[in-house]
Amino acid sequence: MKKIILSILIIFTVYLAPSFEVQASQHGVVYTDSDYQRLHAVIQHVENVLKYGHEYNTNTKLLPDAINTLTGEPARWTFPNRAEVPYANLANQQNFFRTLVALSNVTGSPKYKDEAVEILDEFMRDFQNVNGLFHWGGHRAIDLDNLEVQSFEGPNGPHELKNMMPYYELLLEVNEEATLKFMRQLWTAHFYWSTTDMNRHGSYSTAFDSNVFGQTIPPDVVTFDEDGMPIIPSDSPGLLPFVNSATDLAYAAFTLANHTGDPIPAAWAEYLMRQYNLASDPNTGMTVYQYKSTAVTRSPLECADPAYTNSGCGDRVARQFRDFGPIARESFVAWKNTQAVYVDNVLMLLEAADRYNISHFNDWARIYLEGYLEYAYIRVDGQNKIIPMFNDGTVTYGYVVPEVGYFGPSNMRLDYVSMPTTYLLPILRTIVQTPNPEDQIKLWTYFRDIVYTFGLGDIGELGGAKPRLDVDTSIDDPFALMTMVELYDYTKNVEYLEVARTIGNNIVREKFHRGFFVDSEIMLYSRLDQPDTLALLTLDAVIRGIPASSMPFYLADSGYIHGYLLADDGVLEDRSYTQHRIYTKTIYDWE
Repeated sequence: MKKIILSILIIFTVYLAPSFEVQASQHGVVYTDSDYQRLHAVIQHVENVLKYGHEYNTNTKLLPDAINTLTGEPARWTFPNRAEVPYANLANQQNFFRTLVALSNVTGSPKYKDEAVEILDEFMRDFQNVNGLFHWGGHRAIDLDNLEVQSFEGPNGPHELKNMMPYYELLLEVNEEATLKFMRQLWTAHFYWSTTDMNRHGSYSTAFDSNVFGQTIPPDVVTFDEDGMPIIPSDSPGLLPFVNSATDLAYAAFTLANHTGDPIPAAWAEYLMRQYNLASDPNTGMTVYQYKSTAVTRSPLECADPAYTNSGCGDRVARQFRDFGPIARESFVAWKNTQAVYVDNVLMLLEAADRYNISHFNDWARIYLEGYLEYAYIRVDGQNKIIPMFNDGTVTYGYVVPEVGYFGPSNMRLDYVSMPTTYLLPILRTIVQTPNPEDQIKLWTYFRDIVYTFGLGDIGELGGAKPRLDVDTSIDDPFALMTMVELYDYTKNVEYLEVARTIGNNIVREKFHRGFFVDSEIMLYSRLDQPDTLALLTLDAVIRGIPASSMPFYLADSGYIHGYLLADDGVLEDRSYTQHRIYTKTIYDWE
């Protein structure tokens, strides 16, 4: 019989640093009762995740990716054969580990970081493949029933990281040898050195290469025509260099170089990111999703079917959008995957620029965002939107797609795309890391409009002067919260901090239910990788006077599992993502 949790455990007694009182901190900001209530909610959430996560299988420290907030049981993946598998995918839990470390930082209690260390220690000890890759990512996880590796993409799912940005600082602290081996093998398994192709899928059968970065860096892939426009090669055998995989490759190589003192991995990472920069449009500044197109490797019969959208029949956009001529290439699309291009990719570039002193990455990020916002950003009916277009500025808004293809069905009309609040962070961080105030003005102007349209009020003039903020905003968004905290950290204007407190209170009121943080009151699952708790702890730290630079840093929360499962009709086989099929379930869907 299923156990219904009528009353989730509430933690009343929590160890806090001895100096904790409702008082003015050293920088003059008073820590209030409402500040404590937000912290208390995060503590309750973390304690409940640990309690119910560990209760399911006491033979492991591993935690499920998400917890059913009605039963305390782990989320399960239902395969086409109806097997239900509770899963732990540590690539999808990196923000929870950051949250645990952050909670130890603000409370002074080591217990939370110790939990993170114990979990990661077991995982890296027991679930690293002999070739160095961890059993995690888009297509593999650990079955919490039997602690065996579970594939979701056929019998032998590949390794896949796309904008997951592991918490390498902690991984290196827990098991340096395993982490260094993983970062090297990530490149061995995913990058094809002889042809400069890159595959988002890496094989667990690829032998470990301790000298993976020992090869000579080749010439740049992207060349230019007589007009100075980039030439995108069309010779990739289906191994397309998607930027959301490149970010993880580059971030690993930069971290490896910094940790070991060997500059060669960083040189390879910079080479990889330079290909996207070279492929960018020199007139608009907008960059690309990939720096190669696929070659035709399938038969004419297969490619005669427009519904065949796997790589192998040439560029998929050139096939479906041929009315637009040469600009119709998958690389140049500026309305799909823009989160990967202009949010996650830019955040990684900025982190590398700041941490590893690669100053021109700041310039690249600024040029990408300035061009993107100048051409593609629009305010429609009081909402922030993206105009569908190619990256040379060719607008596709209103175009009716004549036939089915990779980008959608026939007769699909291209409309404006909503801009999510995630765009706030890369824009602000780019401004903060741009040293010349004159170079900050253009982005600040766009940023000011976007923040206002999201309902946060007027952030004022460059540098934080004369803001007219909506202190009573109803926004309950973690990215808006982090933005206001980072604005305060940048300007020291306490008005931003007060709005941050309001957003934090809204998050707790609207998203803290049944002892867990959820996307909304009716959502069934609490996902470990959600960014709300990390955002709330960053706010708490700044109020206490703890330097933001000493806190775990948000980079991404793009973790997912993708594979085959039982369709909603309970009969057919489907292929989908956890974000679409599991984390959309409500308390009314559960039986």
